Order: sequence, then C-alpha cells, then structure tokens
Amino acid sequence: MSAFQHRLHQIRRQIDTLKIFNDNVVEVSELTEFCVHFESGGRNFMLTVLLGLHFPNERPKLIISPIIQHHWVNPTTGEIESAPGLVNYSPHSDLGRVVQAIIREFERFPPQVIKSQSPNPTSNANSAQVNVSRAHHYPPLQMAKSLDSGTSSGASNSANSSKETSPHDPIKLTSPRINETSFPNLSTLSLDELKQLDNDPEFFDDFIEEMSVVQQLNEELDSMINQVENISKENETKETHLVELKRKLSDDVTTLKHLGEKCDELNKKYLKKTEEYNPQHIRELLQIAASNADSECERHVEQFLNSKIDVQTFLQNYTHSKKVSSERKAKEERLGQQLSALERAGI
Repeated sequence: MSAFQHRLHQIRRQIDTLKIFNDNVVEVSELTEFCVHFESGGRNFMLTVLLGLHFPNERPKLIISPIIQHHWVNPTTGEIESAPGLVNYSPHSDLGRVVQAIIREFERFPPQVIKSQSPNPTSNANSAQVNVSRAHHYPPLQMAKSLDSGTSSGASNSANSSKETSPHDPIKLTSPRINETSFPNLSTLSLDELKQLDNDPEFFDDFIEEMSVVQQLNEELDSMINQVENISKENETKETHLVELKRKLSDDVTTLKHLGEKCDELNKKYLKKTEEYNPQHIRELLQIAASNADSECERHVEQFLNSKIDVQTFLQNYTHSKKVSSERKAKEERLGQQLSALERAGI
C-alpha cells in the first residue's frame, strides 16, 4: 500500500467515526468538509468540520454557526479552538468522538448566541464563495470537486432549510433570541434594565443571584458545606475516641511490659527450682550429706579415743550420726535404683 493510499484509508476511517458517533452528518465536500446539525436549548446549530491537506496528522478545523459565547469558541470567527479533544488531538484520536464530545458540551449547557447569520436568498452564493475562498488549501482536482459538491449541496441545504424554516415558524424567520433556557429572566427585562445590567456591576450581581440556576447552585453549595461540617464534627468525635484508644493502648503496652519482666523473673526462679529439685541433683546432695554424716561419726570416734568425751556422750553422738548416715545412704541408694529404672524405660 502506497503512502497516499494509506493516508486516504486513515481519512476514510476518521470520516466513518464521524458518521458513527454523530447524527445528521452532511458531506459538503468530498473528504474535506462536513456539516453536523444539532439542537441545543431550542435552537438549531451547525458544526462545520474542515479537514486540511495534512489531516489526520494535523487537527481538523471546527466552526460553529451561529457564533456562540463559550470559552472554547473564538468570538470573532466561531472556530472552536480550546476544546480538550482538539488541544490533545493526535493522529490516533477519533474524529467522531472529538466532535461528539463538543456537541454534548453544547447540548448539556446551551450556549448564548453572540452573532447570528439571518437566512437570506443569497446564502447559497455565499456558501459557494466560502468554498472558493477555501479552495486554495486543496489541489486543483480537489478544488473542482469542492466547488461542484458545494453547488449541489447548496441546493440540498436550501431545500432542507426551506423545510426547517417554514413561514409558520416565527422563531427561525426572525433574528435569534436570547436563550431563555439559560437566562429565563432576561425576557422580562426592559431595554433600560438590560442597559443597566450591562453597565451596573451591582445590578448584574443581584440579577445573577436571583437566577434559579444560581440559587440552585447556592443551595447545593450550602448543602455540601453542611455535609462537610458534619463530616468534620464526626471526624473530631472519632479523633477523641482515637486518642482515648491510643492512651489505653499505651497503658496496655506498659502493663504488658511489666508482666513480661515479671514473667522473666519467675521463669528464672522456676529454672533455679528445677535445678534444685532435679532427681540427679537430689541424689548428689544425699551422697554429700551421707559423707558428712560418716565424717561426723569418725570425729566422734577420734574424740572418744583421745578421751575428750565420755562413753555415754560418745555412744549417744555416734549412734545419732550413724543413724543419719544410714538413712541418707538408703535414700540415695533407693533414688539411684529409681533413676536407673527410669533410664532403662527410656524416660
């Protein structure tokens, strides 16, 4: 596929998206100019879509008629310049979606007309002249097609306009009126009041404040303020509760720390007692005690042999020490047998 055929394919795809996402699309000039008719606030508008020589690599040119007051629209030429879809336009954008978003904006918020073109018998001639003045942007063959299609479409547009602007429809035969949907109170003002509205800022502010739309917005704003205040109070209440929970948590942490220290201390005591009451340790203590008792018996014998004590005292002390030694040896022997049995049992 050649570069020309590829570009032609891209243009036709963009035109298809224009016709898919929008109603009342009229092709004025083949591949270069289209008109999209729509209604907003009880008034008919026409959005002209002009595709330049470098489209789709460059953004299309969109012109609204009649000219309206909107921050997207150039008030002199009616060209839509700052719509988000146009500002962010790229070769990958969909022309149909861009136009659809612009039309939806005007349908949701009916704009005020600041300049209109009253219908007259020479509208077709003016249309042809516009096409001729625009023809220098296109190659000679395309210019011929534009003029030819402009003439034929002028007739069809004239027929359509004759159907839409019947003699029994005074709205379309007279000059455009102020959009009563957006500014319902303007129709009740006199010429002097309108001049005062234009010249007196205070009167203008009072008029704006009395509008139902502004009053509704103020009511919504008051409602949102009350809602924010309620949420703020609720947050303050929760903050107090949160501080209380934080304080309680801090106390619990301190208590847990003390309990942990006490647990460590008791665990040390438990380990010490475990060592003290270990059967093997008890057996060793019994062996030491029996040995001490035997030493005591030998000391009593030595004292008696050295005539340091009499017979009665010797017998009494020796008998007692020997008895203690025998008891401790018996306990140690029995405990040793029990430990051996447990060891053989694998316990």
